[in-house]
Amino acid sequence: MVNSREFLMVWDSTMANPNGDMLNDNKPRQDESTGQLEVSDVRIKRFIRDEWISNGKNVLVQTKTDKNGKVMTCQGIVKERASENNLKDEEIPNYLLENYIDVRLFGAVITKPKYDITGPLQIAWSKSVHEADVKFMQGNAAYASGEGKEQASIWSKFISPYALFKTYAVYNDKVAEKQGINVSDDDLNDFKDALINGLKNYRSTSKNQMPRLLVEVIYNNNKLDGELNYIDITYENQDLELRDISQVVINLGKLCEYALEKSESIEKIIIYKHKNVNLINVPENAEENLI
Repeated sequence: MVNSREFLMVWDSTMANPNGDMLNDNKPRQDESTGQLEVSDVRIKRFIRDEWISNGKNVLVQTKTDKNGKVMTCQGIVKERASENNLKDEEIPNYLLENYIDVRLFGAVITKPKYDITGPLQIAWSKSVHEADVKFMQGNAAYASGEGKEQASIWSKFISPYALFKTYAVYNDKVAEKQGINVSDDDLNDFKDALINGLKNYRSTSKNQMPRLLVEVIYNNNKLDGELNYIDITYENQDLELRDISQVVINLGKLCEYALEKSESIEKIIIYKHKNVNLINVPENAEENLI
């Protein structure tokens, strides 16, 4: 069983919609009181799952169609796999844990048989560290409808010029142990790789994000912090004027203090850094890697 650990990632989104709210005209999710943008754990997990799928990993929660072209529910996929492998109801949970990395880490709700798997790796909602602007954009898309003919359509969408986020995640070995989930170092390495590369590789007309810093704290016991919010981000611009990572300084001074206070509980600190990040006060003995 691998040791408990916490993660804090800093990432930014440029001229994009980090997480649209379908119940609000697909505008970026935003805290009305502070103006900070918000991103759900589901959105982050989708980046990760898409990267796993691209790398050939077995993922349960994905868009899959049956032989008739209809989109299958997760329960439908589970039923299909159970039938293909002649599984008894009581064998299904272990089969899913052994074969699907997203079930092993994030958990799953199985309706038949009724069995909930609480994932030992949980991701919290993310918030931008500053107030961010949201703009309504429109444009004209022209295309040929036939020889000598042209048609045009009007597109419209909401975007944020720039937003810088923090995302917290935690892997709790006690949760895995209690449920008999065998999480390996390879699983957590696959999680980190997909977290970093999923953000970089998933680009679309509405998504344009880049991981800037990932801090991983590995413990030799289960004395987790619970938020790991020891990263200060400073800048001279006004919040709504921020447009690029070069405008900010990321200070790990508080992380150094935390590492000293909990030195008996911390086995290792690993830092993954984008080359364009202005990073200061890195903890002594921290292992550093480039994103």
